[in-house]
Amino acid sequence: MTKTERERARRLTIIVGVVLGIAAVVLVGGLLYQLVFVPNSSVARINDTSISVRDLDKESRFVQLQTIAQLDQLIQLQQSFGSSDTSGFFSAQISQLQNELFSNEGLANRVMESMIDTELVKQLAAERGITAPEAEVQSRLESFIATQQGFVTAPDATATAEALAAATPTPTFTPSPTPTTTVTSTVTVTPTEVLPTPTVHVQTAEEFTTGFDQVLTNIASGAGLTADDVRKIYTTNITDQILREQLTEQLGSEMPLSGEQVHARHILISVPQDGTAEDDQLALAKAISITQQLRDGADFATLAAQYSDDTSNSANGGDLGFFGRGSMVQEFEDAAFSLGINEISDPVRTQFGYHIIQVLETNPGNPDFNSWLENQKALARIVRSLTTDKVPNLPPVPSNLLSAQ
Repeated sequence: MTKTERERARRLTIIVGVVLGIAAVVLVGGLLYQLVFVPNSSVARINDTSISVRDLDKESRFVQLQTIAQLDQLIQLQQSFGSSDTSGFFSAQISQLQNELFSNEGLANRVMESMIDTELVKQLAAERGITAPEAEVQSRLESFIATQQGFVTAPDATATAEALAAATPTPTFTPSPTPTTTVTSTVTVTPTEVLPTPTVHVQTAEEFTTGFDQVLTNIASGAGLTADDVRKIYTTNITDQILREQLTEQLGSEMPLSGEQVHARHILISVPQDGTAEDDQLALAKAISITQQLRDGADFATLAAQYSDDTSNSANGGDLGFFGRGSMVQEFEDAAFSLGINEISDPVRTQFGYHIIQVLETNPGNPDFNSWLENQKALARIVRSLTTDKVPNLPPVPSNLLSAQ
């Protein structure tokens, strides 16, 4: 081999080495990106805390498996009912779950929002010194596992026994009247069959450990997770539930109410849709006159039957029953929910005419934690960064479940 040929071969070797080196760097870099950078990167940030791709992947796998199990159960129930009217009820739920499982990206987004809520609840609770006692978390976890096995925990058994004792009347002594010598026919009494009291099995510590290990193993194998992953998810979910309850108890008065209702009645003095200004003034004058009569002590039901143009309820004293927000036109709703009990409103103008409203009862509803949390989310610093390359690669959903109906 000549000197020129040796030089050419050396240069070729160098070039091949450089190319292979670059390829190796690209390959290793790609693996590091997929196996290290992406799993540790963030899909969301809540104030100063991040949710990683790795944690989203684990939670999404757990939720997917739970949703698949629920879908499979609903399909079996629908099939057992056949073509009855009840099967239509299952169809709606089945379609909803199928839609949730149809897209990994859609499922991941829903799971991410749930994880954002959980983290924000944790932060809001910590700001107020609220924690979930470990003993309470453990107690609820034991109750869950006991239910899975058809058992009860000792605290649950005690609570049930106390409730039954409280519901059972205490026997009292009633003096019998002095017997007389009246002769009566003999009656044969057939004893009533006494059904045995169902017994419950109180879960032992060993049964809890065995049962929980089995649950962890089943879910871990089905979702591609470790037992520790599943244990952490269960503990996090129970902790979140406790924190929500304690926040509601402490801050309930600051939260909006859900299910708020009023029981009201009204008298409508209608105004024609194409009415003139004079028509409007005449209706208003009539409504003012009726309002004054009511405030002077006139009977509401009598005046409703006499004057109200709402024939759907005038014969019933104008009674509208209970209704919540969103049930009536806005002007009527605003007036009704601002009145005190038995208070008579000034005439309220709506598209139908003038209403005189009286509230008979109110139902304040319950603290709406979810609405309160949405308000808190608007105040928090939340950044979402779930891009396509960060969407979890979830196991395929059985095709027969997605096509069943």
